[in-house]
Formats: sequence, C-alpha cells, structure tokens
Amino acid sequence: MNEKISFLIKIIVSSFLLSLVIKYLAPYVSISSSNINALIIVMILPLIITIFLSKKLWDNVSDS
Repeated sequence: MNEKISFLIKIIVSSFLLSLVIKYLAPYVSISSSNINALIIVMILPLIITIFLSKKLWDNVSDS
C-alpha cells in the first residue's frame, strides 16, 4: 500500500513541477503558433504520465 501511495505522490509532484515550468518559463520561449505545436504541448503531459505508468506496470509484471 505504501508503495502505491509513494508512486502516486511522485506522479502528482512531477505533474505539478511540469505545470510550474510551463506557467513561468513558457512566456520566455518563442514558439510559433501552429496546430502541430499546440498538439505537442497538449499531449506532452499525458505522454509522460503514460510512460511512468507503463514502467510501473512493466515492473509489476516482471516481478510476478
């Protein structure tokens, strides 16, 4: 149970840190407005969370 909670906290903290980076550093980055750039920005956070969860699932399957 403790392992699940610590993993969830890691996901929440990393999402929070990434959102802070986007909020405070993104205005200083010059990115042209296009559909591809918007899609990349919108999909990066779910992709990172998917990678973390997939790694966790892979570790659980290999331990069994």
